[in-house]
Amino acid sequence: MPADESTLDHRIQGSVVRPDDPHYDEYRKVFNGMIDRRPGLIIRCASSADVAEGIAHARRQGLPLSVRAGGHGVTGDAVLDGSVCLDLRPMNSITIDPDRRLAQVGGGANWGEFDAAAQKYGLAVTGGRVRGTGVAGLTLGSGSGWLERKLGLTCDSLISVEIVTADGEVRTASETENQELFWGVRGGGGNFGVVTEFTFQLHPVGPQVLGGLVMYPPFQLAELIRHFRDFMATAPDEVGAGLAFISAPDEPFVPEFARGKPVVGAVLSYFGPIEEGEEVLRPLREFGPPVRDMVAPIAYADLQGLLEPGTHEGMQNYWKAEFLAELPDEAIDHIVRFTQTVPSRFTQTILMPLGGALARVDNDAMAFGQRDAPFNIHILSMWEDPADSERQISWTREFHRAIEPYSTGGAYLNFIGKEGGDRIKAAFGPEKYERLVELKRRYDPANVFAGNQNIPPRAETAGEEPEEAEQQGHFAPLAVLELLNGMWIARALQVAAQLRIAERLGDGPRTLAELAGECGCDSGALGRLISALSTVGFFARTGEDKIQQTPLSAVLADGHPHSVGAVARLFGSHWQWQTWSQLEYSVRHGKPALDQVVGTNLPDFLDTMSPADGALFDQAMTGLSRFLNRTILNAYDFSGAGRVADVSGGHGTLLIDILAGDPSLTGVLLDRPTVTAKVREKVRETGLGDRLDVVDCDYLKSLPEQADTIVLNRVLHDWDDDSAAGILRACRAALRPGGRIVVVEQLMTGDKRAAFLDLQMLVLRGGRERTKAEMAGLFERSGLRLAEMINTTSPMCLLIGHSLDH
Repeated sequence: MPADESTLDHRIQGSVVRPDDPHYDEYRKVFNGMIDRRPGLIIRCASSADVAEGIAHARRQGLPLSVRAGGHGVTGDAVLDGSVCLDLRPMNSITIDPDRRLAQVGGGANWGEFDAAAQKYGLAVTGGRVRGTGVAGLTLGSGSGWLERKLGLTCDSLISVEIVTADGEVRTASETENQELFWGVRGGGGNFGVVTEFTFQLHPVGPQVLGGLVMYPPFQLAELIRHFRDFMATAPDEVGAGLAFISAPDEPFVPEFARGKPVVGAVLSYFGPIEEGEEVLRPLREFGPPVRDMVAPIAYADLQGLLEPGTHEGMQNYWKAEFLAELPDEAIDHIVRFTQTVPSRFTQTILMPLGGALARVDNDAMAFGQRDAPFNIHILSMWEDPADSERQISWTREFHRAIEPYSTGGAYLNFIGKEGGDRIKAAFGPEKYERLVELKRRYDPANVFAGNQNIPPRAETAGEEPEEAEQQGHFAPLAVLELLNGMWIARALQVAAQLRIAERLGDGPRTLAELAGECGCDSGALGRLISALSTVGFFARTGEDKIQQTPLSAVLADGHPHSVGAVARLFGSHWQWQTWSQLEYSVRHGKPALDQVVGTNLPDFLDTMSPADGALFDQAMTGLSRFLNRTILNAYDFSGAGRVADVSGGHGTLLIDILAGDPSLTGVLLDRPTVTAKVREKVRETGLGDRLDVVDCDYLKSLPEQADTIVLNRVLHDWDDDSAAGILRACRAALRPGGRIVVVEQLMTGDKRAAFLDLQMLVLRGGRERTKAEMAGLFERSGLRLAEMINTTSPMCLLIGHSLDH
């Protein structure tokens, strides 16, 4: 034992715990069961002086320092191998001044202790949703809770802190003392010192509030989330709510058929008069019908514990979180898909609406920002068996990747693991981050407090944390295998669409024997197909052992308003699979594989395919176009477009929708004779015959019509650059003075959908998807100027071009 350590016990008012102490394992254990670290010693601090002595000891010995308050952080930074661990939990005193509504809270207290003390006087501050959470970690990271829309974040009610900095000094930070340090500790975490005492402004809350859980089955999940989203957009500040996607517990209050199955629980609360809350919350409670509605007058302290039954100490934990810039239907579809295929019954996904008082605080008032985000999503993956970690983490990462495009780019650092310096910088934004770096240089230039979401005392961004990088390498084989399995999933979906299983479930659940008889299938084999698809959210079994629809499988039915059933059957066609089997040929030669498979190019093949295959192709393309058209028309105003020419418009769905929306417009559909022959009858059926002409055209050479607006909807990606430029030149020549060209394409932005669609164009046509810069180059090469780019809520993007001559 070093000489300095031998006298440490005499300098510490609390106690020093070493690895041979019988309580050592108890004190080093943290919430996340994936963390099994062994500090060199644990100092059970009793005062700020103990904290200062512990910091000094670590610095003298050159040892890492860790700080433990609650220990709920998923990173496990509360304990580090070989460290001096400052355990603040003995410092859990709480003093309430009910007259001034102030609370002085020790740095080791947890939220259960704090709430119990404050509720004796009907007072509270926004606090954690699990009572074992440490006050210190939550507050320094910002502090989210059910009260945040009413009272703001925990740090918004923080008046001052007592903090021990790296030099051993005990300082007070508030709006009047050490103001810059006070700015930094509100959201900057434990980067600047150890907070030994917090002073909060308390607020009247409870002791009785209206709150509880409303549990819904998953069958109308997308509709429920949309309903919740729209309700919260205008909800008063008094509403505290969240959607918890969980597995229903095996409890008497849960119907037997739902136990252990994915459900969504709406945690609802109202921090105002209970009678008033009954009316305000009624639209959410009456959606359904729910499996169980348990909203009632409840003690605020009990409301704080509603999510605790699903929070198990010592589980394997891997978390992701995002602030969402928006919650469009596409994002909701991803949430439905993943929460219905969750691989662990312990995993929770929490969708929390923000806004209210939280959003009205100046974004620059403190280190924490992200106040404009309307929603926050926490993916809290938890499981029992460490051997299952690869599968669980892969699911979590894939879910996160799917939802990430809708995020603000920031992060709530309390709810993520070790994701690297770039992620930390993004959480604050460049200006705030640089300000925090300067603060770190001032108070902790040696980075003594590095066991956290660390802000190094240097200007450059820290790289990815080694631990996360090592995990990615360790889990890479399973991640690759999951991607390879995508072929199996796609084929199974295509067969399900071909068998019309979704249509057969349209009137309600059916037995497997009934389905097998109607599909003409072996019952056992069909059951295996449905069981496999149920693991990715397609179809489910009821308590009566029947097969029922899910939100994902429903869209395979042709009668669904957003059906993709025909697309699934088309992608399952023999010629599609044969073509993709020759991808290597296309990669080696840069030529379409389809030509090798069927002996001709795609347009000629489509003209000569069987009537059944042709009808399927037409149905799939029409259905897909209808879906995309809505997003195009919502994003761009075609009023005043004059005469509209739809070049290579296929079945004319977009042009028909444009003309239907504005009686003053006329249009002309220009396409190959084999296509226009099919469209003329369809145009007559629309009643637009007097305003819509259909004209044969070889648009690679010239257009036979002049127009004010020329639309190229998913056309250019069919062609190589020379042909695409030729089409644009033909369009420019046919453009009336002052006219515009509207190009609809999916741009290459790093998104996997565009990247794999690019391969589809390679193997089928020899065409390609392009970046914005490449599209601008095509425009310029064709005598056009790219004047505007407009995103839609689908992957499609509108590029508006004008002739350089005008």
